Amino acid sequence: MRRGKRMEDEEKSKEQLIRELIEMRQRMGALEAAAKKREREEETLLQRTSELQAVFRAFPDLFFRLDRDGTIVDYHAGHTSYLYVAPEAFLGKRMQDVLPAGAGQQFHEAVSQVLKTKKMVSIEYELPMPTGHQGYEARLLPLLEKQVVVVIRDITERRLSEKEIRKLNDDLKRRAADLEAINMELKAFNYSVSHDLRAPLLVIGGFSRKVQEKYSTQLDAKGRQFLDTICRNAQNMQELIDDLLTFSQLDNRKIKVLEVDMGELAKAVFDELGNLDPGRTLVLKPLPQVRADKAMIRQVFVNLLSNAFKFTKSQGHGVIEIGGVAKEDKIVYYVKDNGIGFDMQDANKLFNVFQRLHNPDEFEGTGVGLAIVKRIINRHGGWVWAEGRVNEGATFYFSLPLERPSSPRKTKPAEEPFSSET
Repeated sequence: MRRGKRMEDEEKSKEQLIRELIEMRQRMGALEAAAKKREREEETLLQRTSELQAVFRAFPDLFFRLDRDGTIVDYHAGHTSYLYVAPEAFLGKRMQDVLPAGAGQQFHEAVSQVLKTKKMVSIEYELPMPTGHQGYEARLLPLLEKQVVVVIRDITERRLSEKEIRKLNDDLKRRAADLEAINMELKAFNYSVSHDLRAPLLVIGGFSRKVQEKYSTQLDAKGRQFLDTICRNAQNMQELIDDLLTFSQLDNRKIKVLEVDMGELAKAVFDELGNLDPGRTLVLKPLPQVRADKAMIRQVFVNLLSNAFKFTKSQGHGVIEIGGVAKEDKIVYYVKDNGIGFDMQDANKLFNVFQRLHNPDEFEGTGVGLAIVKRIINRHGGWVWAEGRVNEGATFYFSLPLERPSSPRKTKPAEEPFSSET
């Protein structure tokens, strides 16, 4: 019986030993896996460190590592030209002891501030170099508990560039002020001259008409022709002065934004012109409403429709079409006619002051109307342009933004919204 008991104990001991061996093997496997994982992590860390060191070595800036009292314990020489001695000569010394007094004091105060606040501090200083005084920027950052990293960069070129930019900005401001003064003088001159010219023109025109009314029968054909020429040119000059005054005052006139029924406004202007010069057919397409200065936009329609009436006069049947379409953030309107048209090579000249494409003897006008249109539309933040073909009519476009910007548009849109075939 005792023998059976011993055999049973031996069996239990064997089972216990086997379990312990299995557990030991499992622990060894876990340790081996952990060791391999750690080995992989160390390899990754070494690789990452190597990559960072490569980046660090390629970095052009100069690095110093300082201890709590500002002593240099390590460095990386990016550009040794940043220093007037070899960087290794700085090891074991304080920045304030190896730099000129002014720069040294800046570093001393900056190191104290970084250690106290644990935040980055930037300073700028100059060093006397063989090529002259060089400017530097130093950024001091906290490292570990009581250490500071210093990154030094040469900013001499940047300072020179900033100085040049400041000089250019000052020149630009002066020129802008001069230009503003010149513009004010021109506006005052234009306004004064226009008013001074108006009085003698009224006298010339008034007395010429009196002569026509009372004494034309006493003149021969040539005399009446001369008198007609005087009256007509006095009237043209008066219209030119009025247009110049309108043009010169547009920039100073405050825009009063209201909801404008463009279809009603265009129809009213067409009817007014048609009463004076009948024989045109109006094709009025849908015109989206817009928020703008109604009086100014009325002037736009007056000038564009007056042109359309004028250049369809020689046609057997003049047709004028007015329409508009919404395009994303703007609305584009157009006035199209079947008149004499123009050469597209001259399209860029149309909206310049005093620019005329036809002989004044053929078509009356001052050459300011389209310039006024452009000024008004630009003040609303829109753009104007035109398309045409000789003897095949012309189409004048203008765009108005759905939300009026705070300043006039200065550059032409990249793409024109639609063509005259629309």
